[in-house]
Amino acid sequence: MTATDPINIDEALEVMDGDSELLLECFDDFVEDMPGMLARIRNALDQEDKAELKIACHKLKGSLRYLAAARAADLAYKLEVTDDTGDLTNADDLFVTLQGECEKIQAFVQNYKQKYA
Repeated sequence: MTATDPINIDEALEVMDGDSELLLECFDDFVEDMPGMLARIRNALDQEDKAELKIACHKLKGSLRYLAAARAADLAYKLEVTDDTGDLTNADDLFVTLQGECEKIQAFVQNYKQKYA
């Protein structure tokens, strides 16, 4: 694992009390839920529904923090608080970046599972 990995495995295992099977289950759950969470955020942006955007981003951020995916969690947080300023002009760019980071996480998880599952 490297510093450029989207997930800090050591930190994630610490959160899971060293339970690698639990970590794999959480990875599976995240990969399964991620498209729906991203779609919910995209829909909130399209509808300019700031309340829903905040809720959807907060949920995704929590999942990302639990998996020790700090960069993606930080992006979800930035998107979550965009409505605090009342300005969504940068929200689309943040979403695209967040989506790309989530795709990196998905690829990382698949690679990790091939090596360690």
